[in-house]
Amino acid sequence: MSFLTRPISNRADRIKKTFLIFALACLAGGFASSTQDKETEKEFTLENGLKVFLYERHNLPLVNIVAAVNAGSKDETDETSGLVHLLEHYILFRGTQARTGSDIAGDIRRHGAYFNAHTGQDLAVFEISLPSDSADFGLANQKEILFDLKIDDKELESEKEVILEELSQIRDDPFRYASALCYQNLFAGHPYGRPVFGKAENIKSLTADQVGRFYKAYFVPGNCALAVVGDFDLKDMESKVRAAFSTVPKIDFNLVEVAPPPPLRKTVEIEEALDVQEAYLVIGTAGPDFTNADQYASDILTEILGGGISPLLYRPLKGQRDLINTVAMRYITLAHGGAFEVFITLEPRRLAATKAQALQFLRQVRSENFSRDDVLGDEKMYTYDFLGSAKNQISFGTQKAQENGLTLATSLAMYMLLQGEAAPRNYLDNIKKITSSDLRKAAAKYLSKGEYVLVSIVPKKK
Repeated sequence: MSFLTRPISNRADRIKKTFLIFALACLAGGFASSTQDKETEKEFTLENGLKVFLYERHNLPLVNIVAAVNAGSKDETDETSGLVHLLEHYILFRGTQARTGSDIAGDIRRHGAYFNAHTGQDLAVFEISLPSDSADFGLANQKEILFDLKIDDKELESEKEVILEELSQIRDDPFRYASALCYQNLFAGHPYGRPVFGKAENIKSLTADQVGRFYKAYFVPGNCALAVVGDFDLKDMESKVRAAFSTVPKIDFNLVEVAPPPPLRKTVEIEEALDVQEAYLVIGTAGPDFTNADQYASDILTEILGGGISPLLYRPLKGQRDLINTVAMRYITLAHGGAFEVFITLEPRRLAATKAQALQFLRQVRSENFSRDDVLGDEKMYTYDFLGSAKNQISFGTQKAQENGLTLATSLAMYMLLQGEAAPRNYLDNIKKITSSDLRKAAAKYLSKGEYVLVSIVPKKK
């Protein structure tokens, strides 16, 4: 949510940003300050349990402060679905014990800050980017909104109206709506199956007492992480963070274990008619979770199949039979599971043929040649190196995203919570190690053997 405009963000931008954030979250474990003359990063945990990562860089006179909370739709019940999304809104736009929502908005503007938040299946993230000479304000603001919230019945009802308006607009974005239906069915019976934005009837019935009890239980230092990236002196920033956040009392928190999602037992097909001009098709299937080493092959497969100017999925769906208009693909990795999604636009009359052709291709990806090393003799001259090209694209995109301090801070905060006790990994080093054989194994494991969810959005009949 943008603090000033509250936009519903563009679907393609969200798909791209999601990949880069998770890629950087893996890359976060691979920083190597030991080769530099001056230490530029530090990770530590305060006595109250708050995890902190500081990364000093002076490319822009900005400081980016991001707090992640281990609370998402996975922590809700069927009755409270949408609570975290509502709470995220409330934290951004309503008041604390010390300031009203209007006071906070005015302070944000006076300090020239960008202020935003996001909710997902696993985490809620709160970010602020501002001039480096206003870093003290940024730290104080993040501490206050996270740990000193005032939940008022009147303010909550006002924010509910905003959420309900957003819910009414979800169908205006066919891919966003179809993707939500895909997740609800791909993870049916699992917490990930609950819609992140909730349901209208749930939002209406949520009380200040329910929201307050959830807030007090989950928004505690031991369930949070803080990342600060930007133009500061590392030792000075450490002192400021400790001074600002060490005063938050330690509260015992018992992390609720979430089981992996059960496998989809049969292919599910859903079709809905909306006010659209063309058809939209989302195909989803299960993928590896955040700590699974298969994520690297999955990222490369996704880039090969649905990325770049000539994705491999384009060949059977457009080049051979001219079935579709556009195609893209996303792999999203979560703490306890993952998913591949294919996004297709097409003429409604070609829907049945496209479904059949797409599934046939996905099931046989495990037999594809992805690099010149997969063929012999003169064929090497005419074989496109999909593997090498995908690695280059991922490396370029990840390194470019790392230049954005806010994106990097978001990734670091998420990484500290998602990585858990697993050993740190360097994302790009692992990407470089992937072979064609690894891709075929991953395709066989995730794209060829499982069942699928197919969600079609078609024009209403006139």
